[in-house]
Order: sequence, then structure tokens, then C-alpha cells
Amino acid sequence: MVKLDVSLIRYMSADELRVLTSVEMGMKNHELVPKSLIISISSLRSGGLSKVLLKLTQNKLISYERGKRFDGYHLTYKGYDFLALNVLSNREVIAGIGNQIGVGKESDVYVATDREDRTRAVKMHRLGRTCFRTVSTKRDYQRNGRKTNWIYLSRLAAKREFAFMKLLYDNHVSIPEPIESNRHCIVMELIDGVLLNHVSRDHFQSETEVPALYDKLMNLIIRLANDFGVIHGDFNEFNIIVKHESSEPVLIDFPQMISISHTMAQIYFDRDVKCIVDFFAKRFAYESDFIPGFEAIEKENVDKLNELSLLDEEETSDEDEEEEDEEVVKEDNEVLSEPKVNEILTDISEDNQNDTEKQLTENIDKLDIKETTNTNNLSDSNEDNESNGSFGGATSVATTFTPQEIKEKLRKERNRTDKRAKTRKAKKDIKGDNCAFIRRRKDDLATLRDDMKAYNVEKEIY
Repeated sequence: MVKLDVSLIRYMSADELRVLTSVEMGMKNHELVPKSLIISISSLRSGGLSKVLLKLTQNKLISYERGKRFDGYHLTYKGYDFLALNVLSNREVIAGIGNQIGVGKESDVYVATDREDRTRAVKMHRLGRTCFRTVSTKRDYQRNGRKTNWIYLSRLAAKREFAFMKLLYDNHVSIPEPIESNRHCIVMELIDGVLLNHVSRDHFQSETEVPALYDKLMNLIIRLANDFGVIHGDFNEFNIIVKHESSEPVLIDFPQMISISHTMAQIYFDRDVKCIVDFFAKRFAYESDFIPGFEAIEKENVDKLNELSLLDEEETSDEDEEEEDEEVVKEDNEVLSEPKVNEILTDISEDNQNDTEKQLTENIDKLDIKETTNTNNLSDSNEDNESNGSFGGATSVATTFTPQEIKEKLRKERNRTDKRAKTRKAKKDIKGDNCAFIRRRKDDLATLRDDMKAYNVEKEIY
């Protein structure tokens, strides 16, 4: 579980926040952001940047990884929290963060206050936990199926849920009021109530309140499907809050909502209904004849999700990134490129292609000679066996490959062997700026030259 300690935000300088934002921008097209790219995006000197990166790494806002081929920095969830909270604080949406009031497999919920001392709830999406790593199969945040990091998926989940909440709240559905969203954080109204899972018979003043609550929940499921064309997908006692004063149900947790045109819409709809029916039967010993079915849904608002553009696959920038120059990012995308291992392999395979074909043709000629001799021997042996009568009914059932098939099989096997060998060799032959050790040594020499110039030390360094 990610611990949220916001005491460092008040002591962070503008350069540290700028470097954090630079690492975030670099992660749009880099798994590990190199130091040279951070320098070009943040527009800071190399010497000053090294101190900032060291401090951010010590505070676990960013993480440094070093391998045989690449080295660089990537943002952690703690650093992503600081960026989002800093923007929300500058917008005067929140003024302080309190205790954690909820935790799940996808997010954490904290208590917060704004400038006017009103209590809010801050939900932070944290995809990638050990208990829930099958996001690609359980959620449709990305339809293109490309690989990406957990931080970006958390941002998409928050964007999707905030759009759902805005739609439902504007149409007077009983949900918390969505106030603001930034990156993976959603600020919403804090409901004064208790989870339905903690509600017992003592909570209700009369016996008629249990059937009334059951009818309200079933009508809410039907209204979501008929009026908005969506299915909650996780409609159970853990995602329903009952208010203390009016005992009205309030629905929470919306990132898993799907359209009624989804292939598994009926399965999710029946599961939502079954969860409520089973809970009321076990907790309150209440059974009702009012059990809605999927066939009763009026499929008129199927395109509601498309109108919202909730499943946009292209990454959009937030308002807090307006300070950064987008042209600088486009230029910096070409500063560091991956090693051209594929080109090396292609050149090597083309050089050896002619020799391989010569060897294959020679082998096929030998196979043709052996095939003719074997067929002659088989015919002679069959004649002898028929004359002797011992193997009169026996014939050869062995299958033979054509020369073209043998040639193709040998070529594929040779190509696989060459590719594995050249790949291992290419990894060992990495030189120049593609080598992490050489890049680190050049950066250290550049830092040393800057320090010597600052202290007016005249000495050549090689």
C-alpha cells in the first residue's frame, strides 16, 4: 500500500516540481527517461539537475534504474501524487489531506478539506497492485491493446470515472458530487453515511424501510440502463452508502461501468441484480418478487458512451502542463533513440544469405541422390520378398518430404539459429552513446568540467 505523506510538498522548490513534470512528460514515449532528455525539457543546468534528481530519488518521488542497454528515471506513485495534489492546491480545490478512509484493489480514498473548511473526499487510482494485475482483461481502458505503464492506466481510469460521475450527477442520480479531477485524483463530495455492508436491522426505524431500500436499489439499476445505457458492473453492498439522516442510497465506484451494447452486458446486469437479492435475503431475510431482467431494458441510449468519448485512446494533456513548451517535447523525442540492433541483424543476415542458399542446394542434391537409390533398393527388396512369400503383403508406409519442403525447413531452422546467435552478439557489442556505462562517464566528465569552470580551475580533463 502506498503511504501518502504530504509533509514534503510545502518544502519542495519550483525546480523540483519542474523536474518531476519533466520526468512525467518524458514517460509519454520512454519507459526510462534519460538524464539528457530531462535536461532539455526542464531547461536546467546539468550540475543543478543532478542535485535535484538525487533529492527526488532519496524522497522516493522518482526511481532510477540501470541496465545493460538503458538507464534512466521513472516516476513513482508518490511523485505522481505530489504533482496532482500540487495542482489541486494551486486551484484552491483542496487545502489539506487527512486520514485514509477507504482502500481497494484499484484506489485509495482520503479525507480532505478545502479553503472554506468543507470536508471532501480524494480518490487516488493506483492500478498495478498485486491483487489486481489483470486490468487488460477486466477493464477496457484501452482498446488498442498497446503496452503502457500503470500510472497512465490510472490516469485513464480517473478520467473515465470523473466523466461518468459528471453525467450521472447532472441528471440527478444519487451519487457524490464530482468537484475536480487531475491526473489520477478525483475530488468529490464526502457522504455522511455508512456502507450498506455495515447496515443492520437496527439502523432502520420501521420494517417498511427495508422493502423501500430494496425497491430504490432495483429502480436505480433499471434507470442506469434505460436512461443512460450503462451497467454499473459492481453493484453490491460495498459500493453503496446509506445516509444517516434520510437512509437514501448513494452509489459510488464507477470505473468498471460498461454499455448495454457490450457483449457481456447481460452477465453483468444479472450479477448486479443477484448481488442485491442475495444480500437482502441473508442480512434482512427479505425476499421480493421484484427481480428485473435484462430483457426489460429499453435499448434506446446505447450510444451514450460514444457521445461522452470516454474511451479515447489518444493521450491528452492536462491544464497543469500548459507551462511546458510542446515544441521542445517534439524535438526531444528524437534526442535519444534505441540501439539499432534490428538493422545490425538485418545486415548480418543479408551477408550470410548467399552462403546459406549454397549449402541448402548442395544438401538437397545429396538428398535427391539418396532418394533415388533408396527407391531402387525398396523396389528390389519388394520383388525378393514377394518371391520368398515371407513379406508378401508388406509395403512401405514411410512419408517423404519434397525437396521444396526440406529446403524451407532447413532455411527456417538456420535463420532461427543465426538470429539467436547474432542477437546475443549484438547485445555484447553495444558501443558509443548506446552503452549505459559510457553515457554515465560522459555525464560525470561534463559535470566535472562545469564545476572546475565555476572555481576557475584550469586543467584539461580527458
